[in-house]
Amino acid sequence: MNNKSSVNMSAPQLDTLIERASSSPDVSDEQTKHLALALFQKLKAITVGGDDQRRELWLTAPRGSIEDFGDYEEYLEAEEVESREEFEDLWLSKYPEPQKWYELITVVYKDIHSVFLDKKLVLQFQNEPKECFPYEKLELTKWLLNAVDEVIASLMAGTYNGFVRDNLPCRKRVGKLLREDYWRIFPDEKAEYLGNIISAQIQRFTKTIQNQPPDSPVNRMSEMTAGSFFDCCRLGYEANEYEGVDKLTPIELYRAHADGRDEGMTSLPQDSPEAFFEWFHDRNRYGGHPWEVCRGGNSTHISLYVSQDKDGWWLTLAGSSWARSVETVKFYLALVEHGFPIYLRDGKKLAAMLTGVDYIGIVPEGVIPCYCDSYFPGEKMLSFMNLPCEKTDAVEKATVWYPLEEIRLQR
Repeated sequence: MNNKSSVNMSAPQLDTLIERASSSPDVSDEQTKHLALALFQKLKAITVGGDDQRRELWLTAPRGSIEDFGDYEEYLEAEEVESREEFEDLWLSKYPEPQKWYELITVVYKDIHSVFLDKKLVLQFQNEPKECFPYEKLELTKWLLNAVDEVIASLMAGTYNGFVRDNLPCRKRVGKLLREDYWRIFPDEKAEYLGNIISAQIQRFTKTIQNQPPDSPVNRMSEMTAGSFFDCCRLGYEANEYEGVDKLTPIELYRAHADGRDEGMTSLPQDSPEAFFEWFHDRNRYGGHPWEVCRGGNSTHISLYVSQDKDGWWLTLAGSSWARSVETVKFYLALVEHGFPIYLRDGKKLAAMLTGVDYIGIVPEGVIPCYCDSYFPGEKMLSFMNLPCEKTDAVEKATVWYPLEEIRLQR
């Protein structure tokens, strides 16, 4: 796939156009819109790969010369480098390969045509004219037309899919890495991760969790109070040696370490099952996070939920992010050891994580390694990562890389 367009434009030049276009992707001039419409017309030769006429292709541009990257004297004057050697190192760090790969995605939704390059929206238009901030995107659109022409030609020649399969960098691909292989490559990571839990706790946890029922614990509590809930939180805080466990009361510890939006639970009489029952079933309370007992981000907090059915009350613990998993396990063990009916979400997955037998999902560069389940349909992974910059070859060899979806021409 030797794009003629790539010969005329280097990757640094193209990246500049992408950055400018993504700052204002709406197409305002008729000439660019005419060429963009021609682009979508050409793409009709390729089979649709998703909803909203979604099509995906890989395009390339050469690294080019160091002069394409920038002016050495300007970098020197801006104190971004101190020597020409540093300037060359900077160039090669940003463009390490002879060619750079770009993922092109196009969609049409309710007559709105959108073009993405490397997950950045660079062109968007609809048939009816729209007032927008003008920015000249003609050069980028011409490049796209030529690049797509080359892809279609290589598809017709039967060479495109093989070229992509053999040459697409692993940083652009999806794969999975056995955690124990990751630890073998990065032993310090293993030592740091398991530094706050002893092997006996891991063994006790993995043995206990194997007997956990599929959706809730076997036992129930006959009644629940706010004080009982705060006592459970205290056990988890103590197990993880949270600040204040030696001098604060359970409710004070909760106030110190929970989310804070408790929906009035801390104001309840702590020893009253009736007050907790009424509060728990009050459908007018909303917007709080009373169960977020160890505050954190959207995916990095720990929650202790209370549930009730006809047989009584029980607890559910959730906190399966890699960063909080050890805390969650120690929290769980403390509640188990004190006889509370507790169910742990993703319990067996957490056991696999602690023993290194689960998989880490590897997602393409540019994708934030969080909430990436859609890249792994039918699989459940608790942690994700981008391909690391260190020991990259060893990680690439140990990774199971998923096959690429082949692009086909319309029949």
